[in-house]
Amino acid sequence: MLKCRYMANYIFEEFDHSLLRIYRHVVTFFSERRFDVNVLPADTLRVYKELEGKYNEDYALTFVFIMRTAQELHRAWNMTLLTSMTLQRIKDKFNIRMTWTLGVVKLKFRVEDGGHEIQRIIPYDYDSEYQDVYCRIASALVEGHIDIQEALFYQTEVTKGEHTARSGLFLRDFPGRIILYPLEAATCALIFFQGKLDDAMVAALCGFAAGLVEWTLSSIGGNATVSLEFRQPQFSIAPESHGK
Repeated sequence: MLKCRYMANYIFEEFDHSLLRIYRHVVTFFSERRFDVNVLPADTLRVYKELEGKYNEDYALTFVFIMRTAQELHRAWNMTLLTSMTLQRIKDKFNIRMTWTLGVVKLKFRVEDGGHEIQRIIPYDYDSEYQDVYCRIASALVEGHIDIQEALFYQTEVTKGEHTARSGLFLRDFPGRIILYPLEAATCALIFFQGKLDDAMVAALCGFAAGLVEWTLSSIGGNATVSLEFRQPQFSIAPESHGK
């Protein structure tokens, strides 16, 4: 009996040690993951490098995080007041010298009292999942539940759809997305314009046609997508002393 108890205790102790080693490996792996700044657009990367040299890496990465958060929230819901409130929380928490102007489709970011200005044209998408998840990531960062490295990794994973159900991924892009166009058009005709069933059916047909046009143009790619998203090239404005 004593031998059996001794063996049982030994097995449990070894099991605990094994779990501890696995936990340490996992913690080490995640702590060593670093956000690859080389994936950033050229203008953002240039500002990042200057901020990193002047302050530190976390400060510069927080600037990147604010920009990415603003773009995805604006793309998802286009509600400038709520987006600005989220950005202001991050700015106040980490004392980032940065301002922004959120227009209908154009966003302007000014860094270091106007030393750099970066502008973006953001097309509409109205993906409500971004609205929820991006806000959660920003809140987790402000409240100290995750660090800036983890926050940026989470953003990248969300953009890739790694935390989205298969049904959500199906509706996020064509051909599944075409289901949403007639549904949106019909419900808007009924709810917002107080239309009748005939109006909803006509609106659904128009929505389906609009969905086919977008699917066709997005399949062609190239300059054809410009008419869809009204996108313009990304650019930045900065004094000559900062370099272009």
